Amino acid sequence: MPRRSLRGCTRPVCAHPRGFLLRPRPPVWIALLVGACGVLAALVLPAAPVLTESVTLSWPAAGQPARSTTALVVPYRPAELTAQIPCSALAAGEPRTVLATGPPGDGMTVTAGPGGAVLRADDIQLPIAGGPGPQCTAVLHAGPAGWAVTGGDGITVRAAGPVPQVFGFRTELPAADGLSVTVRVVTPFATSPTAVKLVLVALQVVAVLAALWLLGCRPRRPRRPRPDRLWWIDAAVVGVLAGWAVIGPLAVDDGWATTIARNLAATGEAGNYYRWWNAPEVPFALSQQLLAPLTEISLAPLWLRLPSTVLAVATWFVLTRGVLAAALPGAARLPWVRGTAAVLLLAAWLPFNLGVRPESYVALGLCAVLALAWRARTRAGVAVTVLVAAVTVPISPTAALLAAPLAVFAPRMWSVLRRAATSRAALIADVLLLCCVAALSVTLIFADQTWSALVTATDWHRDFGPNLPWYAEPERWANLLSGDQQGSAPKRLAPLLAVAMLPVVAGLAWSGRTVVQRSARRLAVVVLLLAAAYAVVPSKWSYHLGAAAGVLAAFLTVAVVLISRQPPGRRGAVVAAVALPTAAAAWAFTGPNAWWQSTVYDVLWADGPIRPAGVPLDNPLVWLVVAVVAALLARRRAPAPVVLTAALISVAVLLGSFVAAPLRRAEGSLALANLHRLTGERVCGLADDVEVLLDGVVLDPLDGRSHVPGGFPPGAPPPDPPGTASASYVWGTYQDTDDDTDSGIEGADGTATVLTRWFTLPPLIEGQGLAVSVAGRTDDGNALAFEFGGADGAVLGTRAPVDRPAPGEDPAHPLWRSIGVDADAIPAGADRVRITALDDRTDAWGWLAFTGPRLRSAVALNDFLAGRSPVLLSWPQGFLFPCIRDIPRVAAGVAQTPGAVIESPRPFFLEDRDQAIGGTFAGLARYGDLQEVSGRLRGHPEVDWGTVLVADPAASRDAYDLTTTREVRWGFHRP
Repeated sequence: MPRRSLRGCTRPVCAHPRGFLLRPRPPVWIALLVGACGVLAALVLPAAPVLTESVTLSWPAAGQPARSTTALVVPYRPAELTAQIPCSALAAGEPRTVLATGPPGDGMTVTAGPGGAVLRADDIQLPIAGGPGPQCTAVLHAGPAGWAVTGGDGITVRAAGPVPQVFGFRTELPAADGLSVTVRVVTPFATSPTAVKLVLVALQVVAVLAALWLLGCRPRRPRRPRPDRLWWIDAAVVGVLAGWAVIGPLAVDDGWATTIARNLAATGEAGNYYRWWNAPEVPFALSQQLLAPLTEISLAPLWLRLPSTVLAVATWFVLTRGVLAAALPGAARLPWVRGTAAVLLLAAWLPFNLGVRPESYVALGLCAVLALAWRARTRAGVAVTVLVAAVTVPISPTAALLAAPLAVFAPRMWSVLRRAATSRAALIADVLLLCCVAALSVTLIFADQTWSALVTATDWHRDFGPNLPWYAEPERWANLLSGDQQGSAPKRLAPLLAVAMLPVVAGLAWSGRTVVQRSARRLAVVVLLLAAAYAVVPSKWSYHLGAAAGVLAAFLTVAVVLISRQPPGRRGAVVAAVALPTAAAAWAFTGPNAWWQSTVYDVLWADGPIRPAGVPLDNPLVWLVVAVVAALLARRRAPAPVVLTAALISVAVLLGSFVAAPLRRAEGSLALANLHRLTGERVCGLADDVEVLLDGVVLDPLDGRSHVPGGFPPGAPPPDPPGTASASYVWGTYQDTDDDTDSGIEGADGTATVLTRWFTLPPLIEGQGLAVSVAGRTDDGNALAFEFGGADGAVLGTRAPVDRPAPGEDPAHPLWRSIGVDADAIPAGADRVRITALDDRTDAWGWLAFTGPRLRSAVALNDFLAGRSPVLLSWPQGFLFPCIRDIPRVAAGVAQTPGAVIESPRPFFLEDRDQAIGGTFAGLARYGDLQEVSGRLRGHPEVDWGTVLVADPAASRDAYDLTTTREVRWGFHRP
């Protein structure tokens, strides 16, 4: 068929790079119209009108007396507050608190006394006049214009000042009629799109689809897949990733991200939940929006890990079929190259990207953009590259890494556009269409958010932090090289190897012209730009490095191929270059095998360098031997064994240590919890292995003599008032140097021994035991034990309870804790018990104090929590309790008050109650009335699994009416 001539053709046509002619291009004006519509719709979207919600709290609830209650408002200062106080409450013969919304200095307080009634809030102090008559009422109002206080005499006093903070409503008055408070809460985040905004969203999405069609993206008939003889490598990688989903460790923010997604599914708000006054992660909330529907199906960790596992598999295929196929044409299908890529990707991916954090999404998006940009030869290829980048941007701040491959391949993509354009107008139209596609990121961000929400959230994020400047980027690498879970050896390896290989690639490929050399140069520049792009990410945690896992694996694979293909004359340079990865590997393995929340896995080498079979991998001499072997193998044109050996050992250590972890300790094992989920047994995760220890009756002494409690620091009394309840009997070796009274404890140089009287021991059944409360230390010279006796007075045995002091406890502020023994540890025939204690220390902890014995009973955690909903899971624990479905809702500036809290292992992570960072539940620290209940990991009381806190059942929680008002506002309106 003869080729059609272009002369005389009035409609532009698309020229294929191979010379074939494609269908005629639509008129330029259509492309300009579509592109302009898409861009304009996206630009208008942040300011488009939305339905905003304002919430009004009315206390007391209708028909209820004015009883003290919690009320958690975020931010703590509402938009308006109005209080009505009957004049009769303002007249008091004795000082009393009429109304308080927070402790003194933290809220508003109205006090009454012989001198009259006074309002105090922040720096404001105003008298409140009373008046006669049963209908006399004082009205207090705080709003944007300040304070207006109208006394019972009808005179209004005004003062400038902010609306007071609200953590609850407290009063010392009896349930009197007339006392009431109304609080109006407005936030820019409680919005829903109007019909106008939905039309704009639809218009922009349609414009994107039209732009892709105009740029040449057409549905194609799928190719028939060709059999891949290296399928077994694919299968091995997929198998390892699937197994890792079962046995792998927690990511730092798994609990945080899961709880955000759960609250989003329940309320429609993607707020931070725990802090920042529940400000959303806008503009980076897409991963949470994708996770939210999954939490409605199941909260099982294995289910929630499915997306990251699927993303890992997708990254593997993009890496091997996309990036490496373009970077190493022909060589990418060699078995040893595919195997090298597999080991290096696993070494870069496994330590970072398991769980619900967003790095796995960004890692796939970054790898896909690199592959698409590298292979882009048509306008359609460029359009798909931009589309993937646009979808990746709203996921996380680490999406800034996309700038690296786009910058490297921007000249190539620009050349593609110029060659395809038939005129300058056509080129402008194509650029506008690409801008329309890129604007999809704006649509994803603002489809359910507003410009006001973005500005407010950004301000709060900057104020509360972390928000580090670009020049603080060395902190990320300091975290990577630390001795905790951020600096574990497997996490260090891939980034350090990449840094070590940069000068190697520069020396071997910078002036070369082969395909491998050009590819190595490009990837080296991409890696350098990635390091620079990380600087703009406002937080500097090491786990963000997981976003570059696919690109790092690609760079290291090409570097290994580059070294293997050096001519014989340059072998000396190759051998010399082995020194850098050798040093990197040795440095990496000086780190521990430490991971987040060690309660759920007992791994080897968690506290020190990794030394399998006694081999000191942190010793450079070991890697020097590997380097010598590498030099010998280099003569046989083998790839760089140092890099491969280090990566292979890292993967083996990861898999081996986490396979062994549940064998070392089954209780609390996350791996076994995932396996039980697969088999349908014990599906409640960590809760299946946690018992709550409930206090029973205090044992009676046999002799009936009176007792004077003492021996403890005055500033650290026992949990109950001395002489009552569990503290009916208290002994201790603490002596106040300023106190000349005789404590009854004989000791010299700060040492002492204590032997208590005998206490009657009733028969115990399975699940029961004995407990005492203890402060100070019971180790390193100190000791405490239960001594059991029989009816004849003979001692039948001694049992030392397991003690688990809080790490980092301040001797100036000691904590009391409950320790004890179970019924099956008590000697047969024992009917009495006493406590023996030894204080043989003279340091700051050279004392101990303890109560008399009491009974305790063990109850399954889930049984204990029944009826105490909602349950607040601290953010480190939010991933581990899938059977706790009812968590406090946080929406429209109001949070539910929990009936119980599951706290993290010590040191406690109290961001949710930290007022300095906008903790959503800061009111719990003010008015929460939470009490600690003892608990343990079944069979392992020495393991700190966490803590249970419960609210006083007699206290009132959220005893107010809540009404919601909706009105239409522009997206730029700031309340």
